[in-house]
Amino acid sequence: MSQIGGYKPDLVATWDARGACARIDSAIHKREESDHMLGNNSLAAKVALLMGVGYVGIGIIGFFVTGFTDFTQNTDDSIIGFSVNPAHNIVHLVIGALLLAVSRFSAPVTEGGLMGVGLFYVVAFVIGFIDTTPLKIGDSVDSLTIISMKGSGDLENFNHLLNGLIALVAGLVSSAQTAKQAKRSGIA
Repeated sequence: MSQIGGYKPDLVATWDARGACARIDSAIHKREESDHMLGNNSLAAKVALLMGVGYVGIGIIGFFVTGFTDFTQNTDDSIIGFSVNPAHNIVHLVIGALLLAVSRFSAPVTEGGLMGVGLFYVVAFVIGFIDTTPLKIGDSVDSLTIISMKGSGDLENFNHLLNGLIALVAGLVSSAQTAKQAKRSGIA
């Protein structure tokens, strides 16, 4: 078997039309292998790692503030002005763990995961502004009271929008960079 760039390909490289195809297949295999061996170096991976660590940290700190009681109750507990309760802390832990996990996969998987989380947070922002039917006459009920948000003016609602937009933009920019890099290297 011939070697291409110090890499021993799975396919034999020849210099006819099939050889060109073998080099492309080998390049794809080499890129996928390097993503898993060396880690994903994309913008999405960096942002997902940073946001994941932040969300896991906020989730853990949140339990020191809220404890484990009043799990889905609308409480006055907050972390620097952001409303939290134990259910909200679990949401932060799960999203943080998801972001940490996808940051270890290939660039396209990480980009998709980051954009998915971004979309989730933008939807949470929209839901935070939708009031549902009050339980009793005169009650004002926000759609996200289960995670202790107190209404459309809640600081956490704007945090959802900001984080959602950061994740969506980072995922989209990273996706464009990955596509450009793939074209340059002859993979796409």
